[in-house]
Amino acid sequence: MKNIKLLFTLLFLLPLGACIFNNDDDELHLYLFVENSTETDGVLISGPEPPVIQIDFPTYRYDEEMKTLNGIIDFEINRNLKLIYGSGACLTGTAGAGCASGLEGVYEIPFEHGLFELLKIEDDGTIRFIYKDEVFSLRVNEQHTEVMSRMDTVEVEGVNSISEITRTKTISNYGFLEKGDISSWEW
Repeated sequence: MKNIKLLFTLLFLLPLGACIFNNDDDELHLYLFVENSTETDGVLISGPEPPVIQIDFPTYRYDEEMKTLNGIIDFEINRNLKLIYGSGACLTGTAGAGCASGLEGVYEIPFEHGLFELLKIEDDGTIRFIYKDEVFSLRVNEQHTEVMSRMDTVEVEGVNSISEITRTKTISNYGFLEKGDISSWEW
């Protein structure tokens, strides 16, 4: 009889314990945020100002000091989310004006976006990735930066406009965010 009472008690308490100690709370989960951004700046060397290309559709903002991310989030933030990937471009000077950006939820690795391929995320947040056929590793709060410059000539009303165009490509591992630090923009 004692064994039956013990069995009954265990059968009753185990499911109750699973409910009490359920660790599936997404609020406690951390989400790695990686950004791939390009800034293109043009400086007029000679000739008239070239026509300006305008882009303007930034869809998120990351506050590095507060470690908060807000924007258009059209993916589910849950335990299956491995990484939040932000990408964007900004134009200044004779290269143009404005910024455009977007966020993407990554649920499976490897993950590819253009020339960037994420291969692995370590437990400490270190990422391993391929960019332009070369393998890199970035720890939390590290960046990989590539700067390229070229001369650009555009004909403006029969006269050559010459600008130096500098493109800075930066891949940043901003580290882990809690769900409470991620919010959708209200429109």
